[in-house]
Amino acid sequence: MVKTRLVAISVAMTVLLPVFAARSTATEPDGHSLNVGMVKGMFRDVQPALLQVFSRPFRELMLQQSGYTGEITILPDAFQLADSLKNRQCHLGVFHGFEFAWVKQRHPDLEPLVVTVPPGRKVQACLVVHKDHQAKTLSDIGDECVILPRGTKSHCLLFLEKLRSNLSPQRAMPKTLINKTAEDVLNSVVSCESCCCLVDAAALAGYQALHPGAYKQLRVLSESESFPQSVIAYRKGDLSDTAVAKLKAGLLQAHRSPAGRPLMMLWNLKGFEEVPADYPSQLDAISKSYPAPELPLREQATD
Repeated sequence: MVKTRLVAISVAMTVLLPVFAARSTATEPDGHSLNVGMVKGMFRDVQPALLQVFSRPFRELMLQQSGYTGEITILPDAFQLADSLKNRQCHLGVFHGFEFAWVKQRHPDLEPLVVTVPPGRKVQACLVVHKDHQAKTLSDIGDECVILPRGTKSHCLLFLEKLRSNLSPQRAMPKTLINKTAEDVLNSVVSCESCCCLVDAAALAGYQALHPGAYKQLRVLSESESFPQSVIAYRKGDLSDTAVAKLKAGLLQAHRSPAGRPLMMLWNLKGFEEVPADYPSQLDAISKSYPAPELPLREQATD
């Protein structure tokens, strides 16, 4: 069951949330569709054909409930997604929380609509070793690889990149096992087949619930700070107040609806919630811990 959910999360968290949101919208620019943008990094280790399989029933659901179709545009990165919102090529954008912190600095008119509620309410990365391993920091694992499951979350990769920034390139190199889930790589650490693995906090909590005995053989070597929750955002002024209110109301109640409950299970989410009052300070803190990458001069010149 954990394997199935973890495969689904990487697809559903990114593709299906915004498509479902469009069911409540009735004032889109062309009166027929709501264009939603996402970044390519959200589809890590996922085949394009699989995305179509997952998105089709949600598009049909949206059409049945609202009469509006939904178009999905995949952008190379969060900055190009923000530019797409600025140019009105997309009406909504789905961002990881840390990405939204980056683009908000350059596009202050971007507004969060709702945030997701992940299991345990944590967006956090965990570096895990066997409980008997002597390592105290990542550098102590030497030339051993850090094993990553398929679909490793972007905040996990960002955390590992930061940890490795002061190490030589050959030390603690990441190694993705495309055919392995988070459960599999944690099992490999329990059996000492692998020295160290990197997983999301929700995946680790799920493993603890399903395999409490095996979990006792593990130790968290290092864990990241909590990242801001993922967000669905729009450009202020591009959607009417009525449209924004309907979108928000539909998302906040989605987990209570007959159609929404199974979708929440598929996405492995508790639901959606209002943007926290301290969300701006969360964005500010994460952008200081993980500064935005520098853009090529060509892209900077377009601002």
